[in-house]
Amino acid sequence: MVAAWGALTTACWAQSPDLAVCTNLKDQPASIRACNRIIESNIATRESRFTALTYRAATYVGQGDLDRAIADYDEAIRLDPQSAVVFSTRGFAYFGKRDFDHAIADFNEAIRLDGKLSEAYRGRGAAYVLKGDNDRGIADFNELIRLDSKNSIAYRLRGDAHFRKNNLDYAIGDYSEAIRLNPNDETAYQSRAITYRIRSFHGGGPSDIDRGIYDFSEVIRLDPKRGVAFLERGDTYFAKGDYDRAIADYNEAIRLDPKHAKEAYRNRGHANLYSGALAKALADFNQVSELSPKDAYVALWLDIANNRSNLPSRLADATRQIDMTEWPAPIIRLYLGQLTPEAVLAAADDPNADTKKHQVCEANFYTGELALQHGAKDEATRLFRLAAADCPKTFDEYEAAVAELRAIGATP
Repeated sequence: MVAAWGALTTACWAQSPDLAVCTNLKDQPASIRACNRIIESNIATRESRFTALTYRAATYVGQGDLDRAIADYDEAIRLDPQSAVVFSTRGFAYFGKRDFDHAIADFNEAIRLDGKLSEAYRGRGAAYVLKGDNDRGIADFNELIRLDSKNSIAYRLRGDAHFRKNNLDYAIGDYSEAIRLNPNDETAYQSRAITYRIRSFHGGGPSDIDRGIYDFSEVIRLDPKRGVAFLERGDTYFAKGDYDRAIADYNEAIRLDPKHAKEAYRNRGHANLYSGALAKALADFNQVSELSPKDAYVALWLDIANNRSNLPSRLADATRQIDMTEWPAPIIRLYLGQLTPEAVLAAADDPNADTKKHQVCEANFYTGELALQHGAKDEATRLFRLAAADCPKTFDEYEAAVAELRAIGATP
């Protein structure tokens, strides 16, 4: 009996260094090896195996190996089916795989086991929002805020849900509270800035544009290497009609963030075009065309820049790589002289109301550009006004229509 007890004590002492290493996530390879030894041991206690499984799973999550993490959480739940925390952490692993249904099921179980587990409400709310169920997401974020009123992330996430519902005032209120609670929350500043810019298109006016610029400037102050913030601030300067500052920001975005180079070159091309720097605009659109030779919209903008530069059209050559069976192929055919404006507008019809709205918007704008090329200023003005009134405010064609009207000297 004494010998058996001594052997057990020795085994426990042998395991304790492994447990310390296993639970130290700073050295992931060593952590996994130590967790493996505990999990594979014949003498490990149920509690130590459970701990090793959850820590190995967390390490796998950190490495992006979500399938292995889920397998470990499965085994940990088998050992302790009452662990709300493990259900919640497995829910986040499923969330990372964008398997929102399984994630929500796990968060449901976590909340059933522990109704005060705030992280489960956060995860479930975010999953609902990404499934398009913003109201349920907001309900979960409300509960998260009730449990933890100083949780800045909860306000930011609820702001995102309100933004998706187009409740822009509520979204701005939530982002503002998130910033009050955490003045270094770059994402909250960026989200509020985007919301201000969009609200400016819906009656917010110039003051919202300036607020958006301020918020993007705060993001840049907090992270001077965040290229997307320069891109977004450039877009906001563009919306204000300050093309020089927009171009400066697009320059910085291109320097800092090659991932957004295509968008930055394209937007800088628009700014150069409307500021009268045709050679630079043409260079930008040529650059975007090289990056995306199959993009029909890029081909259209390059054609517009070529026309204004008195250069021959290359649109017919571009059609060799563009899918001419899909929208906006009818617009390209209009530019090639193969369709009339009326035929393009008819082609923009679609049984889906949103799709029809978007396509009619584009038909009006690009037909307006063609009318302008042919010297039909009044018809171009009419079409640009239609585009400015009807295009979604996030569309390039909306901002371009406003810019064209500004250049013509007409009001939207």
